[in-house]
Amino acid sequence: MSEEMDMWKKYGWLKDSQPGPENGNTESGIREDVHQEHVHQEHVPEGTVSVSGRYAGAPSDGRITLDKCLGHFQTVMKHKKAVAEGCFRVGLYWQGVTHDLSKFSPVEFINSVRYYQYGKQSPNNGERVVKGYSESWIHHKGHNRHHYEHWTDYCVEAAKKGEFPVRPVQMPRRYVAEMLMDRIAASKTYMKDQYTQHEPLKYYIRGKAGALMHPETARELHGMLKILDERGEEECFRFVRDYYLKGYPIGRKNSG
Repeated sequence: MSEEMDMWKKYGWLKDSQPGPENGNTESGIREDVHQEHVHQEHVPEGTVSVSGRYAGAPSDGRITLDKCLGHFQTVMKHKKAVAEGCFRVGLYWQGVTHDLSKFSPVEFINSVRYYQYGKQSPNNGERVVKGYSESWIHHKGHNRHHYEHWTDYCVEAAKKGEFPVRPVQMPRRYVAEMLMDRIAASKTYMKDQYTQHEPLKYYIRGKAGALMHPETARELHGMLKILDERGEEECFRFVRDYYLKGYPIGRKNSG
């Protein structure tokens, strides 16, 4: 156990030996250099369309065919299997089973088939190229709590001050853990044989999503991605299962 404690101290997670509140609302955050933004998965295939210099998906004919139906179904099931395996390893059995079930709803499944990207990226980007937005994604983030975009609300105090009132809300840890598994699985699904344990952190750092993720949620996710990057999946999942999901408080990394 001492080796695990050393690992937790290294990443600034160990504050004391007593479990804390689920959200870790005490002195929070593991690093000061955290990137608080991330773009939803997507790895760039050749021939894609770019909008304002950012990756925006590949064109699609918008037709519904059996080939595209089967292809999208297989991609979703492969992704769900990878997420379930990760969730089961950290004790999130129900979330592992129910992850992304909304992808089989008509609005998500039909649009995803129409703008299917042949397993190279999310169909949401193909839909955005055509429509300027993704109806599938809007539905998806509203029905899945493991997406940080789900956790926004209207701040009355900000509105009173004349500030932009929609603010990010801190995510419960069980959904942050599912988000971690989702990102790992998405990288595995789209990168296939090119995947390494370093990819999820790379895409987190490269992502740009404004201020939509709560800073405490960002610190927690960034910390777990760092453990994955430096120590591998086994150590990362052990940390999530034995420390993070047990509600231990998160302290700032000591400067000395």
